[in-house]
Amino acid sequence: MTINNQSFTDTIRIISNCFDSNPSVNAVIGSNGNRKLKIKNLAEYAFIKTNNRNGVLVSENKKGVLLFYKSHVNPFNIKELFYELKFALSIPFKNVLYSLQRESFIKKHRIYSNYIYCWFLGVEKGGDNAVYELKNKIFELSNKENLPILIETSVEKNKNIYQRYGFEVYYSWFDEKNNITLWFMKRENK
Repeated sequence: MTINNQSFTDTIRIISNCFDSNPSVNAVIGSNGNRKLKIKNLAEYAFIKTNNRNGVLVSENKKGVLLFYKSHVNPFNIKELFYELKFALSIPFKNVLYSLQRESFIKKHRIYSNYIYCWFLGVEKGGDNAVYELKNKIFELSNKENLPILIETSVEKNKNIYQRYGFEVYYSWFDEKNNITLWFMKRENK
């Protein structure tokens, strides 16, 4: 899919709206300052990073977005670095340290070296079949590339939905500092 300015804007809007109530995102961005700006900066960084790795899927109805990447694809891009710094500078320094430690912990608990990582999935109200369409596309890619899919979630409702789609929890972590459970999930390619 070709990403144009409208796709970028739509993606940032969808992801930002979904991030607002995500416990893991809130732990990283903090509660002080301009939350909407911090969330937008995170959404932009996630979009740029995944787009740089050909990992942006937008549903046909433009109401759903899946940001993902393949673990073995890691190109350097100055634009990506810019957006990462822009996000880091918008949150408190202690949150930057927390985010780096958290990400390091999460990466250590990923059970494969080659995988597709689903970073963020967002669907706006009225998205109808967008979730199914995006699920089917990522499952097709997983099967075609013979790669498992990994995902983490701190939203129990999402965990339950992922389990219905064939994901299984292989590890869970309770973040005492933020009172959040993070479920590590996998789906083997079929």
